[in-house]
Amino acid sequence: KDCLVDEWGSWSKCSETCGYGTQRRKRKVLRHRQNGGKRCPVLHEKRACVGDQCFAVQSVEFRGKELGEVGNILPAEFGRWRTSSQYSMRHDIRRNLIENRLSNEVPTRLAYCARFTIVSTSLYCNTTEFSKKWANELQLRKTVCVQCDPFAMDKDLGTRCKGHGVYKEVTRWNAVDVPYCTGLWRQETEPTDCVCDVDLKDSFILI
Repeated sequence: KDCLVDEWGSWSKCSETCGYGTQRRKRKVLRHRQNGGKRCPVLHEKRACVGDQCFAVQSVEFRGKELGEVGNILPAEFGRWRTSSQYSMRHDIRRNLIENRLSNEVPTRLAYCARFTIVSTSLYCNTTEFSKKWANELQLRKTVCVQCDPFAMDKDLGTRCKGHGVYKEVTRWNAVDVPYCTGLWRQETEPTDCVCDVDLKDSFILI
């Protein structure tokens, strides 16, 4: 008689809560082979997985990496870029930034956001050029809402946005396509599943 095995059990949780890890599953032998029957098939399997709870994992390792990152931002208006005529991505470099992200597999994780206070800003953020006037909102001591959308999440970082900050810590930001408009901000609220109001000028998205 051939070896007889049970159905596969459920996959285990991902071994890493933030970043790449593994999942495992197994099945039991119901009857061992007898009298030269077929051997038992594979009883254990594993597969790659990605832990997406990075903003909940405030370990020394991850905090150190996040503190060194730069948050590249655009107005939250770009969250609905398909219907926006004011910020048409058919005419500038921002189109590539968005479409390159959209060409990848979009994670199923929901968008999340947090509030930041600007603690340092550059004079170059004060511009009269129409397509770049959104950077005028990045003024000293101003509080802004910053959102991470699924298309901007990086699986190599644990399905999060690069430069999404660290709670109560100061990190760097950069206004995309506004030359030399950079500065520092402090994350005032812990990231939660939420979105910023696209109709407010102090709302931004990470790229």
